[in-house]
Amino acid sequence: MLIDKLWELQELQLDYRQKERLLQESDLSSLLSHKIDETEEQLAALRGQLETFRADEVRISEKLDDLSAKVHEAGAKLGKEEMSEDKVQKLEEKMKKLTLEKEKVENAQGKNFHDRQDVEDQTRASELLVEKLRKELQSIPKLDTKSRAAVKKSLPTLRKDIENRKSKLPLKAKLIFDNLSQKFSGAPISRAASSTCDYCHVRLPQKILFRLRNAESGGDAEELIRCEICGKILYVGTKDRE
Repeated sequence: MLIDKLWELQELQLDYRQKERLLQESDLSSLLSHKIDETEEQLAALRGQLETFRADEVRISEKLDDLSAKVHEAGAKLGKEEMSEDKVQKLEEKMKKLTLEKEKVENAQGKNFHDRQDVEDQTRASELLVEKLRKELQSIPKLDTKSRAAVKKSLPTLRKDIENRKSKLPLKAKLIFDNLSQKFSGAPISRAASSTCDYCHVRLPQKILFRLRNAESGGDAEELIRCEICGKILYVGTKDRE
């Protein structure tokens, strides 16, 4: 019967799609592994930058403390000691230089802080990305090199078998099958088990069930009976036909 041929064709189609998906997932697995390695290299560089920023922060802080102490010391001398006008002028110039240098160091400290914050944000984002990529990689079925080669080798033969079977179908049946295959991801046929359509789970009318179960003996064996709700071609196994 035509419906049996179509059911077998659907099984081949689904097998082909599954194998194609396995190869795509295998390619994705390699891509994810490469992306993880690349991101971890970036992470190592970012962590190195953070260590440099922390070391600079300590050095700048020590420099700032030293300058603050010198400015304070110079100010204390100006306020307490009796000096000649020349000495006062020199001390004021020294304080001015120290103050300017201190401002530069404070600016460097602020820049170092903001730059370190940016790198810390990038580091956290990269850590989250690696975590996400690893979870995605773990969810992909593993396919070793030998199995991948076998799957890839089987596809042309399987594709040829599918096309050969399609070429022998009546034109109308082939058009319906192809259109529904596109709509339902390669599965245009639904089993009609327990008086319902397995795809949409709607109870089938008695007239439809009767036609399905008596297709071989009571009517057109080439007729395709479709679900009135989802539109899929309905199939009843040979053992369930009368």
